[in-house]
Amino acid sequence: MNFIKNILLAVFLLSFAVTFAQDDDKKLSLGVTAGFNYNSNGEYVTEGSLVEIAKQFDSEKKTGYHAGIYINYNMTGMYIRPEVLYTKTKSTYDNSDFDQTKIEVPILVGFDIVKPVSIFVGPSFQYVLENNFEGFDVNNIDVQSDLAVNFQAGIALQLHSQIKVDIRYEKGISNNILTIKDDTNNVIGSLNTKPEQIILSISLSL
Repeated sequence: MNFIKNILLAVFLLSFAVTFAQDDDKKLSLGVTAGFNYNSNGEYVTEGSLVEIAKQFDSEKKTGYHAGIYINYNMTGMYIRPEVLYTKTKSTYDNSDFDQTKIEVPILVGFDIVKPVSIFVGPSFQYVLENNFEGFDVNNIDVQSDLAVNFQAGIALQLHSQIKVDIRYEKGISNNILTIKDDTNNVIGSLNTKPEQIILSISLSL
């Protein structure tokens, strides 16, 4: 199933690029991008018992990273920019680190304000590759869904004809719960992985 999802994603992106490339009146550019993510997720909730009261732990923000490629489709006063990113986010719950690795596909629409400054907004589709929660076996973590949709908005500064930096805010639109079990398959906690993060990126047009 994962293989089919990856193939469908690749076909969609290729079709997107070919469609743009066929329009000679527009400017199409390809580039690479990388940067840092300052991320937090939702609450981690432990399951209570007759002798133990359930506890809630808020996420402490930590710094992750991302890297990938993008296509920029320029029009008069605006642009469309789909990206494919490998992202690793980090956060901490009660001194236990939670790491999530995913593929993200933001599809952003930007508007030139006063050159070289622009603003942009759009959805970001994510596919989770791996969840690691310190102290828990990965085989004891059940994922509600590998797929999710987030929202991004930000501001970009064109430093050079080939170099752009941007800072953006990303917020998860829907909850995405991890259920954590012990070795006897009893539920001992749940974690909401809906992200809220500040992302700093630098892009290089090829």
